[in-house]
Amino acid sequence: MSQACPLPAAPAFLTCLLDTLTEGALGIDGQHLITYANRAACALLGYSAQALCGASLHSLLQPRHADGSAYPPEQSPFAWLERGGAFCFIEDVFWQANGQALDVEITANPLRPGEPGAGAVVIFRDIAERKSNQAALLKAFQDLDTLNERLEQAHGQLLQNEKLASVGQLAAGMAHEINNPIGFVSSNLGSLDKHIQALLRLIEHYEVLERDGALAAPQLESLALLKRSIDYDYLREDVQDLLQESRQGVERVRRIVKSLKDFSREGVEYQWGEIDLHHCLESTLDVLAREFDGRCELHREYGDIPPVFCLASEINQVFMSVLLNAAQSIQTQGRITVRTTLEGERVVISIEDSGCGIAPEVLPNIFDPFFTTRSVGQGSGLGLSVAYGTVQRHGGDIEVHSTPGAGTRVRILLPLRGGAAHLQGGKP
Repeated sequence: MSQACPLPAAPAFLTCLLDTLTEGALGIDGQHLITYANRAACALLGYSAQALCGASLHSLLQPRHADGSAYPPEQSPFAWLERGGAFCFIEDVFWQANGQALDVEITANPLRPGEPGAGAVVIFRDIAERKSNQAALLKAFQDLDTLNERLEQAHGQLLQNEKLASVGQLAAGMAHEINNPIGFVSSNLGSLDKHIQALLRLIEHYEVLERDGALAAPQLESLALLKRSIDYDYLREDVQDLLQESRQGVERVRRIVKSLKDFSREGVEYQWGEIDLHHCLESTLDVLAREFDGRCELHREYGDIPPVFCLASEINQVFMSVLLNAAQSIQTQGRITVRTTLEGERVVISIEDSGCGIAPEVLPNIFDPFFTTRSVGQGSGLGLSVAYGTVQRHGGDIEVHSTPGAGTRVRILLPLRGGAAHLQGGKP
């Protein structure tokens, strides 16, 4: 390595001091001509000290600037020195002797600020590694953004799958619930058809006798025999019962379909409004009737609560997730109590079961996405996670208290106007 260009009239110790710097140091006069270059400057730029001394500082910015445009001398970043400018700090490119661009961070200080043409000291350091790290970091951020978008899409798909799984479970339950009333309505209508045919034969016989103009004792005996053969007295009573049961069956089908429609809130999925939570609970309980049938004794303890401003379809999904977990925790026979109360400005929906309970080490994880205690293929573990997120979005909270072997109590707390605050973009 060639020796650094000496600094005219500078003490030897100052030259030695500058040569110890890891940054390049250049001295320039009022015409931007280099008068001094330390060892680091020579090493970074690939020029000898003799080649640098006397050269124009502006030439290091040529032939091209980093953005591809050439610097005319009058537009050099250092032209300010001629005007007596003060401290300067920029990032630019110095061109090395081998024609390669060197990313540098440049600090320039005039020797006598405010005095044009007094010269300056220019310190620069190699920032290629930093630039590379910045580029890598930017690429990492871009990859992270892409990954986040994919995760959001995947999360949305998982939520959709969870809803579809719920719909599938609902469909199975609803098919069972609808088949029951349809079954006895169909059976009743078959029996009703036979009864009516028998009654019509009896009426036709009367009409024949009436047309003949006489109802003598033999004819009366024949009518009595026919009545006995078709069990006329039973038919008179049973026809009314069949009609009544059929009407009840049709009404039950209508109620089940209405409950399913209310539960799904078809067509009003994103409509917020003042909602009667008791109506939501009843719709959900009707939909889940098959889950309770034969195993769960259901008790309702509804209090006097006002409507809550919320998104009904999402709150229905919350009720369904909690009630479904309560029903599935009961293996043979048990009890589920649904209780509603008003506590200050919040409505509390308490769902308590006498099931198997939740182990203490498991309890903190029940709202984690994908966490489930069920076997593979029996649930994605998103039900309670989605429920928790929904309640949080409504400005509410969910509290869970459980004792293994003694059951679980879930308290859903919803502020009366929590949904309104959400729509306004504020915190409830």
